Amino acid sequence: MTRDRFDAIMGNLHFSDNEDPCAADDRLWKLRPVIDIFGQQFKTVFTPKQKVTVDESLFAYRERHGAVQFIASKRARFGLKAYKLCASDGPAAGYTSAFKVYMGQDHGSLLASMKAVTDLKSAVSLFDKGYELYTDNWYSSPTLFHHLQARKTNAVGTVRLNRKFMPKDLRVTKKGQIDSRSTATGMLALSWKDCKDVNMLSMIHRSESVDLPPNRRGEVRTKPKVVVDYNVGMKGVDLSDQMACSY
Repeated sequence: MTRDRFDAIMGNLHFSDNEDPCAADDRLWKLRPVIDIFGQQFKTVFTPKQKVTVDESLFAYRERHGAVQFIASKRARFGLKAYKLCASDGPAAGYTSAFKVYMGQDHGSLLASMKAVTDLKSAVSLFDKGYELYTDNWYSSPTLFHHLQARKTNAVGTVRLNRKFMPKDLRVTKKGQIDSRSTATGMLALSWKDCKDVNMLSMIHRSESVDLPPNRRGEVRTKPKVVVDYNVGMKGVDLSDQMACSY
């Protein structure tokens, strides 16, 4: 193929009809057929194992678009934000099962963070199957975890203490100290003092601690088991981004 022919095809490449009525409601209508094909393929070719994670990712993009985000903590910083559900364990860790590009229109009866989780899990039919979901403190809340528990899904995540229904009397003052509360339904709220306060919410843990393998100085450190498991279970989206960076 010649260069000029390639440029001509790229300059006129379309996936949707310009008269598509979806243009009024969908800000990604020009790419919607491609996104739908990817979503269907991701769901069809592989089913993740028990542990999955939901987190946000940033697709690097610096052109003009109303949905371009600036996220200082991401390497790309400018781009389109996407919520991703990825496998967290086994050889397939990092596999993206579902994704949803954020267009700034997450309005409805549910909070945006809760809607992102429920939409992704529904897209790949992972409710009522005993999965374990790992999330960070933007998503985690007692309300979400109770909703997931009702759908036979356990959840673990860091959490903000100002979330609704969180206990207000969790206090840790010196390094290594643990304070926790549990509910009759099996939800654990735990605070642990490391270099800073670490607040956790879990449907599958108790407040026990475990010893880690000795570090390079031969020191044996102790951490709450919920923190150790969270650090392992939360790696799915990071692995997905790491692999995508190669391309």
